Amino acid sequence: MNWKTFITLAMSTVLPGIHLAVSCQDNENEPNSISCEIPPNSNRYCELWATMDSVHQGIGGELSILHVGGSHVQAGWIGHFMREQLALWSPQAIWSKGLMLPYRLAKTNTPTHFRTEMSGSWQGSRCTRKTWDEINSDVGSGTGIQVRTDSPASTLQHVAFLPDSSKFSANTFDIWTNARPSEISFFNAGSDANMTPLIDQSGWRIVLSTPVDTFRLSLQSASDRSIPIAYEGAYSQISTAAPRMTYNEWGHNGLHIRDMRKCVGLQKLVKRMQPDLVIIGIGLNDAIDKHGFDIGQFSADYGVLMRQLEKRLPNAAFLLLSNTHVHPTNETTAKHSNEIKAFLRAHAESTGCGFFDLGAAIGGNESTADWMSNDWMKSDGIHFHSSGYQRIAGLLYDAIHQAFQHHLSCENPTEK
Repeated sequence: MNWKTFITLAMSTVLPGIHLAVSCQDNENEPNSISCEIPPNSNRYCELWATMDSVHQGIGGELSILHVGGSHVQAGWIGHFMREQLALWSPQAIWSKGLMLPYRLAKTNTPTHFRTEMSGSWQGSRCTRKTWDEINSDVGSGTGIQVRTDSPASTLQHVAFLPDSSKFSANTFDIWTNARPSEISFFNAGSDANMTPLIDQSGWRIVLSTPVDTFRLSLQSASDRSIPIAYEGAYSQISTAAPRMTYNEWGHNGLHIRDMRKCVGLQKLVKRMQPDLVIIGIGLNDAIDKHGFDIGQFSADYGVLMRQLEKRLPNAAFLLLSNTHVHPTNETTAKHSNEIKAFLRAHAESTGCGFFDLGAAIGGNESTADWMSNDWMKSDGIHFHSSGYQRIAGLLYDAIHQAFQHHLSCENPTEK
């Protein structure tokens, strides 16, 4: 038996959101099919499958997924449609918003599952920008984003939004900020708040007496403050015996593998989230870099990242994604992406990670013209409209779900 468990997946040729599983066919009218490569007898994946089974059966536990990447992840649509699929798969599960980053306060696009409102004057930067190196009030949260305010009084709130705000609530919030307790007010009607310092002194934990779906802070600078108040995001959880799920998106536009080194505290952050599955889709921005790409350096940086993550997450399963394609197909970018794909597949095989050839799943380089004509891909030839991200999320969900179903069928061969 090959080291990989081959799960047959199909790229649907029907309406977005409908996905067919078929065997490989020579008929050109059949959907393209690929394999999701999962190492057999993996303790990490066995733990993931056990958690999924518990949540699906309504027994209890939490399924936590972390998706790491660039603009495809920050856009939020992949996570949005993954939540929709997972909610259909386990409708009884309770959701936490999980990681909420201050994208809008930093004047960049916000994912769909929460919306952010604010008052006061805010400025910010992300780990993908040169200005990140100039920040002198780093809280060290590992979120890769920081916003600052000089306003005497400022407010911010993150509100649960899509797909169903009634299912997104929390009673515990970790906030990463250099603000003092006397500078922080937490407002939520009908719920008392208890605030204690985080163990690493990077901020505060706010515990409420009852769950809420809106997180609202008021920050008022003390008269003796010499540097701006900084805020790097929040993490929400809900305490319940019911089965629950969290889909966290750690994504920043323009992310390169080298940018991961700038995120002081990232290892603590992932340990805080305790994901059962980590999906990593980093490499497209590196491949587009025509003059600075070096597969040797990319491999070294990727290896550092993976060792750091695996050290902090010894029980988590990892799924590595190849790059999506650009339109029109660029020979240099395609060459770099192929080098990255070869490295990721080899790295997955040698370290026991899963690998999913997302680029092949959506049809390869030759499919980009169709994606453009169907209005699934944006005019920049790199990013996608929501309908395109829906198809990508469907393929990713199918890769995970069908591997899970394959595991169940092997564990219980008499069950259909």
